[in-house]
Amino acid sequence: MKVENDAIEETNKRFNVELEQFLNGTLAKGHVFKLGLPGEILQATGFPAEQEIELAASRLKEKSQSKRHPFNPADLRNLVYAINEPVAIFSYGEKQKAQNVIIDIKQGKNNYLIGVHFSQQRNNTLVSSIRGLFPKQDGYWLNWIDQGKLLYANKEKLQIVITQQRNNSLR
Repeated sequence: MKVENDAIEETNKRFNVELEQFLNGTLAKGHVFKLGLPGEILQATGFPAEQEIELAASRLKEKSQSKRHPFNPADLRNLVYAINEPVAIFSYGEKQKAQNVIIDIKQGKNNYLIGVHFSQQRNNTLVSSIRGLFPKQDGYWLNWIDQGKLLYANKEKLQIVITQQRNNSLR
């Protein structure tokens, strides 16, 4: 466990440095953020243990500037920690092919959703590729629980989201 935590810490530091370069416009063209191997929680839901999680900088730029779900990429500092300590994980289609991870990073009142597709070919290697990335209205993804898509939940973090959702609906 200590080795895993050290690896996650180092990977998170590197990601934050590269994210700063991305924000400053100094990141090399074609860069791919390497978020490391999935931790225990992700592996328990079906993330392939041997596949590194990656996010293409071009995808981050595209998603952050989308008309539908724009966001500030600076929100994603400490993404490596957040993805490895999620609020919830849901199946997306076939859970062996893709999953949606709700992380404990927010834009306003909404948690970010990270859509990960497994076994993507990149440079003759299979990786888990982040394809979706945006703040998702909490009420929407909470409905996925009723639909039987929940694969994992951090009960404490999820309870906070549910309580906030109820409080917001009472206003």
